[in-house]
Amino acid sequence: MSDLPFFLLGFSVLLHVIFVSITMGTGWITAYSRMMAYLKGDAYLERFARKAFRILVVFELFSGVWGTIITVVLAGFFPGLTALATNVLFTPLLIALIAIMVRIPSIGIFWYTWGKVHPRTHSLVGMIMAISGFLIPFGFRAVFSEITSPTAVAEFIAHGFASPFTAYASVMFWLLYLHTIFASLSVGGFVVAFLTSLEKDERGLKIGYRYGVTFLIAQIPIGILYWLSHASFSSYIFQSITFGNFLPVFVAKITVVALLVALSIVAYVKRGSPTLLALLSLSAVFFGELMNGGARYPYIVVLGNEGLHFSAFTNLYIEVPMIAVFVILAFLLISVLVFLTALFYALFRRYLADIPGH
Repeated sequence: MSDLPFFLLGFSVLLHVIFVSITMGTGWITAYSRMMAYLKGDAYLERFARKAFRILVVFELFSGVWGTIITVVLAGFFPGLTALATNVLFTPLLIALIAIMVRIPSIGIFWYTWGKVHPRTHSLVGMIMAISGFLIPFGFRAVFSEITSPTAVAEFIAHGFASPFTAYASVMFWLLYLHTIFASLSVGGFVVAFLTSLEKDERGLKIGYRYGVTFLIAQIPIGILYWLSHASFSSYIFQSITFGNFLPVFVAKITVVALLVALSIVAYVKRGSPTLLALLSLSAVFFGELMNGGARYPYIVVLGNEGLHFSAFTNLYIEVPMIAVFVILAFLLISVLVFLTALFYALFRRYLADIPGH
C-alpha cells in the first residue's frame, strides 16, 4: 500500500474541489442577487438570494472539513512537498490563507446581519464574501500549476530564490484559474436551478439556468486551451490524458460536457431535467479534477516528459500498517455517508433554519 498517500491526497482534493465549486458559485449568485435586490428594489431577488445562500452554508461546512483533511495529509505524509510549497509559494499560499480568514467570518456576518443592517451595507458584506471565495483558488491553484509546470520552483532551483509572484507568470496558472472560476459559476447555477425547481420556483430556475449555461459555454474554450497547453508545458500529463491511461476519463469528460451543453440549452429555452443537469455539471468537475491530479501518477511534480516520484516527498519515518489503511478508508467512507445524510436533511427536510430576522 505504498501508493496510499498519493491516493488519499487525491481523494481528499477531489471531494474538496467538488464542494468548493458549489460554494464559490452559489456565493457569487447569492451576493450578486442580494445587491441587485437592493439596487432594483426587487423583493423576489432577496428571497432568491436567501435560497442560494442556504446552499452555500451547507456545502461550505464540508468543503472546509475536506480542506482540513488535505492539510493533515500533506503535513503527515508529504512534509517535503509542504516545505517546498510554503517556501517557494509563500505568497500564493498567504493570499489563500488571508482569503479564508475573510471568507469564513464574512459568511457568518452576512447570515446574522440579514434584515438587521442597511441593505447597502449587507450587499457590501455579500460581495466581500463572494470575492474572497474567488481569491482562495487564486492562491491554491498556483500550487497545482507549479507541480504541473514548475515556474517559481524552476527559478528557485536555478538561482536559489524565487520572486514572490513568479508563480503568476505561468500560462497554465491563468488558464486553470479561469477554468476553475467559470466552472464554479456554472455548477453553482445548475445546483441552484435544481433546488429552486423543487419549490416550483420558475424564476429561480431560469436564473440558475442562465448562470449554468453562460459560464458552461465560457469555460469550454478555456478548457480546450488548458488541455492543449499541457503539450508544451507538461507533456507527460498531456500524453497520459490524450493517449494514455487517462484517455477514458478524458472521453468521459468530453461526453459529459457535450451532453450538458445540449441539454442545458434545451432546458433554458424549453424544459429539461434540473436534476440531471446538476449531476452532469458535478460529473464534469469530477472528471476534470481526476485528470488534473491523477494523470500525473506516479509523479507529484511533473517536469516535461518525466517528474519527481511522489515518494520523494513522503515522510520517511512513517510506516503505514494495513490496519491503519483500513481505518483511514473506513473513516473516509463514513464521513461521506454522514455528509450525504446531513445534506438530505438540510436541503430536503428543511432542517436548516431560515435566515435570522425573516
